[in-house]
Amino acid sequence: MTELQRLAGALATDYLSGQWTPDPTEEHRARILSLSASVDDGLNGLAAGGMITGEAIAQMLRPHPDLASWRLAPILRAYLTGDAHGRALVRDLLDTVAGHHQPSADQYIRSPHSYGGSRLAAFLAGGITGCPDWQTRAALQLRAAGVTATILNPRRADFPEGDPAAAREQIGWEYEHLHRADVVLFWFCAETPQPIALYELGAHAARSATIVVGAHPQYARRLDVVEQLRHARLDVEVHGSLTDTVRAAVALLAPPVAVPG
Repeated sequence: MTELQRLAGALATDYLSGQWTPDPTEEHRARILSLSASVDDGLNGLAAGGMITGEAIAQMLRPHPDLASWRLAPILRAYLTGDAHGRALVRDLLDTVAGHHQPSADQYIRSPHSYGGSRLAAFLAGGITGCPDWQTRAALQLRAAGVTATILNPRRADFPEGDPAAAREQIGWEYEHLHRADVVLFWFCAETPQPIALYELGAHAARSATIVVGAHPQYARRLDVVEQLRHARLDVEVHGSLTDTVRAAVALLAPPVAVPG
């Protein structure tokens, strides 16, 4: 994990779980930065490829009495020299902050913490080991689109590799919360085969769960995912980007808009 990924991931988690609220001026400047870099609103904004320039970052970080305490400051200072995934994570975070979509603590549940509420819930299913932290990006994109459902994230902040007890606990947590979720979002990144996620996809497709599926164009088993679902679940489209996959989940999770009249 790169330094930018570490910084941005930690701040995004704190924001999603309600543990960090930007200073009002910090939020205002972040909104200006997000809007100036976006190519459209919502999911078509920064996450879709809008660029943050050095000049825009300099404007964000211009002198202010509270600048030293702003948690976005070190992230933006590292942005221009950071890796592609870290930069995308920062852009998603800015989009979410810009939209005033900070959830309460019970709207973002991360393993091993349990969820027993009655709120509409979405589970972020897919690769963890060997995969970039796409789950945090998906959670941010859902919030940026105005989704208020509880998000169930199986990626732990610090998983003790090689600990059988922790592995059993994790498997149990995923099984329980996959069945609690109203919508299961599957994303298959390009980096690894993700056999457990494939197993979970098969199991939940077979039980007619409400699923949304995406696979990176370079995912080695993408053809298998597409063809298996073509036979088993004609109602499920396999999307080619994380943003498109999230967009499909938004259509299922966002509250209906009342039509006047």
